[in-house]
Amino acid sequence: MPVNFEPLYQELRNRRAETSANRKMLPAIRDQVRESGVARILQPRGHGGAGGPLRDIVTVLTQIGAACGSSGWVIAQYVLHNYMVSQWPAEGRDAVWGKDPKALVAGILVPSMGNYEVVDGGYSVSGRWQWVTGVDTCDWCMVTAYKKDNPGPETHRHFLLPREQIDILDTWYAIGLKGSGTNDVELKQVFVPSYLSLTMAELRGGESPGGQWRDNPLYLLPSYSIFGLGITSGAVGIAREIATEYNAIVCKKASVMSEQRVADFSSQQIKFAEAKCAVDSAVEILRFAADEFLSIATQGARVPTDMERARCRALATFAGNTAMDSSKTVWDLSGALSVLSSSVLGGLYTDLIVANQHFTQNKDPNFKSYGRTLYGLPLDNPTL
Repeated sequence: MPVNFEPLYQELRNRRAETSANRKMLPAIRDQVRESGVARILQPRGHGGAGGPLRDIVTVLTQIGAACGSSGWVIAQYVLHNYMVSQWPAEGRDAVWGKDPKALVAGILVPSMGNYEVVDGGYSVSGRWQWVTGVDTCDWCMVTAYKKDNPGPETHRHFLLPREQIDILDTWYAIGLKGSGTNDVELKQVFVPSYLSLTMAELRGGESPGGQWRDNPLYLLPSYSIFGLGITSGAVGIAREIATEYNAIVCKKASVMSEQRVADFSSQQIKFAEAKCAVDSAVEILRFAADEFLSIATQGARVPTDMERARCRALATFAGNTAMDSSKTVWDLSGALSVLSSSVLGGLYTDLIVANQHFTQNKDPNFKSYGRTLYGLPLDNPTL
């Protein structure tokens, strides 16, 4: 990763509070994201991107998440959707990147919120989708839908649309990640040409219509499995910042009751050390998962098995929950001042609470999928 993103990290940190108050990415930050190339770390080299490696999403998104949780949530979406666009046929990729390789792509991957009808030359798409992070500041938006009157997984399709073709509904009033602009979008019988649509099967890895895998085995990997690594990296970055912020506070803090330095309490030392080890381990788990997943394509020259797909997701889920548990320990240590609306630590913690509600962080379905494959049962998540 030859690009230095430090100026971006610093600007995100400096404007964290302003971003939260704005409820979406600031225009100046959007411009810096586009120009820095951070959203293009998994974009094919032939389209102005860096082409990986996969572990760069862990390195970059943990640092961005630490600098600004809301911005990390948005940029993770832009990075991961650009990876997905790489799987589109040439005509679709050229529509998105041909005139603007710096394009930012938001999206929502919940097909039950929309439907489509097959029409001459493409599809007529309708629906209302929640939780479309970064949609106000994107250039393109991806939505998913089922065929009208046939809502089975075999009809699940993805659609790319320019931002000006979608209606954005201002709905994001949340307790955390306030600046992520995770608004609703609505479409009413909007025409999408066939070259801007892919099936679920075409995003599950392998020889996709994009053909990028011929030049870089990174693009053999399934999109949804990678998504968990990116989302979790941003969340783990928030958890690392919680530990850093608390460490700075406690070294100066005296107990109101005993008037002793809090850092001198052995209970504090033991619990904080355990929390710090946990969150640092979460980062290493993500790096390991990214390297292991990419090596399947680069060294094995093949597509991951169902067990390997489920394992990649499960490792991301485990890392995210390990980081969440670490931050809960720090929160319990932090005392009453952290509950004030002016508290930086309190703001970070509510950001992480919201991030931990994402499906990729839900232990039950994600561990169940991996457990099934370990026992030789079929994978039950059609997206993986």
